[in-house]
Amino acid sequence: MLKHFARWRLGSQLLKGSAAPVRQASKTSGAENSLAGTEEPQKKFVNPFSQPAPALSNDTISETKEERDKRLKVLQLEADIAHQEGRRVPALEFFKDHHWEHVLTLPTKSARIKYFAYLWQIEMKKEADQRKKAVRAEETERRVAEMRKERAENTHIIYGLGHTSLFLRIYDTTINHWQNNRLTRAMQFAPKMVLDCSYDEHMNNREATYAAKQLMLCFAENRMNDEPFDLHYCNAQMDSRCMQSFQRYIPTIHNPEFPINLHSKCFTELFPKQNLVYLTPHCREDLVTYNPDDIYIVGAMVDTMNNEPLSLAKAKRLGLRMARLPLDRYLQWSSGSGKSLTLNQMINIMLDLKKTGDWDAALKHVPRRKVVQNEFQHRREKDHWSTGTRARKLNIRIDHLLDFDEDRRQATSFATPQKVRQRREGLEFQLDTWATGKQKKKQRQN
Repeated sequence: MLKHFARWRLGSQLLKGSAAPVRQASKTSGAENSLAGTEEPQKKFVNPFSQPAPALSNDTISETKEERDKRLKVLQLEADIAHQEGRRVPALEFFKDHHWEHVLTLPTKSARIKYFAYLWQIEMKKEADQRKKAVRAEETERRVAEMRKERAENTHIIYGLGHTSLFLRIYDTTINHWQNNRLTRAMQFAPKMVLDCSYDEHMNNREATYAAKQLMLCFAENRMNDEPFDLHYCNAQMDSRCMQSFQRYIPTIHNPEFPINLHSKCFTELFPKQNLVYLTPHCREDLVTYNPDDIYIVGAMVDTMNNEPLSLAKAKRLGLRMARLPLDRYLQWSSGSGKSLTLNQMINIMLDLKKTGDWDAALKHVPRRKVVQNEFQHRREKDHWSTGTRARKLNIRIDHLLDFDEDRRQATSFATPQKVRQRREGLEFQLDTWATGKQKKKQRQN
């Protein structure tokens, strides 16, 4: 072992010694070049991962329409061949224009394969839903046929739902018209609230889709409330990714009779600036009470990757008042959970705050998984649950208590009262047969 180590050390020293004159030669050659006036730039080691990605010029990004159509046909052929081979790729009839636009932006083949698999899962789910719907339709037709046959055979009046009844059936369209009418009334008399849709460039495709879904939920939950807000979607550019997804969720937003406020302008051009209050979690001032004269603004952004204070910067740039929800004052957050709330949760909190004025009631819309309950509340809920469990286990009978008014001492709560025990014959104590089992044998023989 020592011999091998000595040989390795000798070889390393020889290598160092041979490298030294090369360095000296390089230094002398560099000096000669400097004397000659031709300086060669020294090569520095650059870490490629620490440098930002080089910006692409407009010549490399831009492509003609013919090249784009040609590349689209190649991608369509690739998807069609993969579908015919039985891979997780949907049929060409499933693809829409926005699907192909997203496919054209994907840089690699593996990204396209993942996106095709995602669309294939959506297609399979739709086909399964259609099959279930067809089965339900067949069962409904069979049930209706049996009901008609029963009605034809029965000559008497049948009462109940679906038959002769005092109740009127309310259809879904009637409920939709009633809720839309409530939103129309809110446009005239209710306080206003703004959703700022100008953060599309700061979100990726997934975040833009999530933001569009939350905007749809904001509209739906505000419409279902008894006292809704007059919601205004400001800075809404219909060619952006978020608004295109929002239009797919609610296709009737451009109908003139649909009660929604979409504005391409900024909210500073629509409302007086002194009444605007931007709700941002990055400011230091808490919102103490709800003021119906103020117009509160919520930034329509999903920031799962980008946590920069963009709403704070925009409010400062526009010179608006800012406020945040007093979450730390009323809630105790659990470790590892962020203080970010979805847009529909913000709308629900503001709706309850407007109605009750109580922060404890309004902040119930914060998910319980993010909050640590105090010991007293946890103990009270646990005691309430255990009391209910014990009450469910008891089977108390009180019907017999009313039948023994003359002698309440004999009545019990768990069973019917027994008569007073009387002395029986043959039960005298006998010492010679005690603990021998003879008395039991005699009783059995008798």
